[in-house]
This record gives sequence, structure tokens and C-alpha cells, in this order.
Amino acid sequence: MKNGFQKAREELERMGRTVESCPFRTRFHIMPPVGWLNDPNGLCQFRGLFHAYFQYSPLNVHGGGGYWGHCTSRDLIHWEYQEPALTTDIPEDRSGVYSGSALIENDRMYLFYTGNVKLPGDYDYIDEGRISTQILVESDDGWHMSEKVKLLGMEDYPRDITEHVRDPKVWKEDGRYYMVLGARARAWDESGCRRDKGGVLIYTSGDKKNWKLHQRIVPERPFGYMWECPDIFYLGGKKVLSFCPQGLEAEKERFQNIYQSGYSLMDESDNPEDTFREWDMGFDFYAPQTFQADDGRRILIGWAGVPDTEETHRNLSVANGWQHCLTLPGELTWRDGKIFRMPVRELEDLEWHPAELKDGCCVWDGQTVKLLLTEIAGGRRKIRIGKEGNCLAIACEGTRIELSFLGENGNVARCGGGRRTRVGRTAEPVDQMLILIDSSIAEVYVNQGETVFTTRIYLDEQDRELEVCGGGKLNLEYC
Repeated sequence: MKNGFQKAREELERMGRTVESCPFRTRFHIMPPVGWLNDPNGLCQFRGLFHAYFQYSPLNVHGGGGYWGHCTSRDLIHWEYQEPALTTDIPEDRSGVYSGSALIENDRMYLFYTGNVKLPGDYDYIDEGRISTQILVESDDGWHMSEKVKLLGMEDYPRDITEHVRDPKVWKEDGRYYMVLGARARAWDESGCRRDKGGVLIYTSGDKKNWKLHQRIVPERPFGYMWECPDIFYLGGKKVLSFCPQGLEAEKERFQNIYQSGYSLMDESDNPEDTFREWDMGFDFYAPQTFQADDGRRILIGWAGVPDTEETHRNLSVANGWQHCLTLPGELTWRDGKIFRMPVRELEDLEWHPAELKDGCCVWDGQTVKLLLTEIAGGRRKIRIGKEGNCLAIACEGTRIELSFLGENGNVARCGGGRRTRVGRTAEPVDQMLILIDSSIAEVYVNQGETVFTTRIYLDEQDRELEVCGGGKLNLEYC
């Protein structure tokens, strides 16, 4: 009987040429070698080498969660694909090796993840039919894994918590280990209707293997029904809780995606909603995870996608046997009461070449494009990526920024796959904008990363045109 790793190798061999010939493959973003990718997992730097694991489904371009894919890098920009690191091979993870994190200690890697089981039958998989288990594996090199060890099971979670408990992030603080888990608590409103509350469970341990519940954070007033992919870290003296609340009601300029990703300041309020700020205002961002590099930088990588969006917008790479990518790694800094995110400084070490706009336009082929606009001073600026009628328009004026795949007649551009508009704000008028385009992904950093937009964009090579209108200075480069 074939094991999971052999099946993944055979699918890559079968579909590899189709995937690699796709015009939407990126140069500097982690993608699935074949099939589907989602959440970044186990991000770390180990013996100087960066490891990025990720949710990986090589056998199904529409997902499934059967593997942890694996990439390594020396510079956070150039990534080398490795064999998958984990697959479903014990009873506790037979329906999926779900998301988790890495802890590096004493020259050894410890990987924590959720083993998922969905029992066959007529279940809702919220209160019945699902088994969520927290599991540990160890490694001396990041490739070869130890036997899997069960840490926490359904019997270890509070009784009012549903069977949705997942995504362990583990860290060490003051000589003890802590694990934060995303959770969903059963709750009802005044009329008796079910209205579950998202939250997190925090466990503590002295040895990484025996864990006890330390704290639970479930707001009195619901802020979404489930919190996924939690992460707790310190930045600029602030204790930050990053999480992905599902079930927030959309507002005109907030919570514009199906599911959201953001952070709250744990030292400033007991209620995470009070200080919640979204990580990214674009169409394609979810499940971020951070880690600390050896040089002390706090690095964030997110999934350039959102769950359950195939009915609202599509990824045109599916026809070529793959779907989704991760964001560029970003450096996080704390200032002016919020977190700023910019691409890692290693990006500047690439061999960039100056490019010129002729009559405000330029055409690019397979290159990666970097456009820096400065001295905007709150004035109106508009950038068109693509040709008229099939483009992404980025416009800013005052403190408002808009990304739109809608034409003047209201038609949706084919290159957006159904994406329409997203809006964000800055505290002060927009004065600077950095736009990075790597084939089928655009990342927009406004006012040195105060507000960021991530979106996929699927332009055929003959439609890859860029136009800039408005005042200020610009610097256009490619590599």
C-alpha cells in the first residue's frame, strides 16, 4: 500500500510540467509544488536556515489538509522546496495534519500541530463527529521527524468548548512553556438562538509534554464565533495576540473579507475587540504566523488567500494544477501605537534595474516589479496594473486607499477572478506607497507599512502593463 509521501511524489511527477508552465507562477513567493497550499506552519530559523512549513494538499487542487509542505531559505527571498515533512499516518491525525508552530531549543526543533479526525456519519462536526488532538514531533535537522506524541485531547478542553480546538502556537517565557489554541465556545443569545463565541485557550507546561490549562480568553460579547491561528508575541514592549476571527459582520471599510485576520494588545484591554486592528486590507490574506529571526527581527508570513472564497472569487491557476501562495515575509515594527509591516530588508539585495515610464506607461514580461511612490502629500494618485478593461486600479486620496477590479462600467475585470473592491485608511494623508508585483500577486505597503493590501491578480503576459497618474515622485525598478 502506498504511503502518503509516495503519493505526493507521484502526483508531482504527473503534474509537474503543467504546473511549472503556468504563466502565473511567482518567483519569490512560496507556492505549492502541485495542488493546494494554505496556512504557513512551523516558521523558524534553525542553525541559520529558515524553515517554512505549510498546509499542503498535493492530491487535490481544492484543498484537504493532508500534509505539511516544506521549504527552506538562506535569505527569506529564494526558497527551495523539500519533501513534505508530515502526513496523516496515526489514528489521531487520519483526517489531516492541521496547522501548528515550531519551537527551537537546545539545538533541536519541536513541532506542534493539531491532528484532525472527522468521523463518518451524520454529524455537525462542531459538537459531534470531530476529534481535535494536539501533537508533538521533534527533529534534529528539520527534515527527519521523531515519533508523534499526543499532548492534549478532547478530555483536556473545558466542557463548554466545542470540538473546534486547533492551531497550537508554542513559546517559552520566564522558564515555562505556553501554548495558545484557537477555540469556539458554545453560547446562546437572549432569544435562545445559538451564537457561539470565538476565543483562545492558553496552556502551560514545564517540560513541553505535560500541559495544564492556564487561561482562557472568551469575550463576554461575541467577537466572531471561532478564532483560528492564534499567535502571542512581544513587540516594542507590547504583548500582542494575533488571531483570525470568523463570523464578523462586514462593514463598509472594515471586515470586508469572509474571514478576518488581525491583532489585539493584551496589556491594554481584557477584551480583544477593543484594540483589534486588521493585518491586511486586501482580498487575499489569512492565517498569519510570526517568528523571531536570529537577529531579533519579528517576521510575519501569511497565506495569500482566504477560506471558502471559491464562490465569490477564483484563482485562475487552478486550470494548471495549483492554487494559492504565501505572502512575502514581512518585518514588524511598533510605532505610533500600531504595528507596521514592510517586506524583509533582504528584498533590497536583489539585482534591481531601473525602468522608465513612457507617457506614464510601461510593459513588463516575467520580471518582478517594484514601484515606489513618494511625496504624494495626500493628493490623488492612481495606478493601473493591466490594460484598460482588464486591470487592477489602485487609487489614493487623503487618507483613503482603494483597490478595485471594477471598470468604469461596473464590469469585473477577468484578471481579478471575481474580486471587486477593497478599501483601507491611514492615520495621516497618504504620502508614500510601495507596490510589489510578482507575476500573480501584488502587495501594496502604504505609509511605510501602516496599512497593507495583498491581492492575487491573473494577467496574461500580453496584458502586463502599468500606468501611473498623478503628482509626486516615483521610482520604478524590475528584477
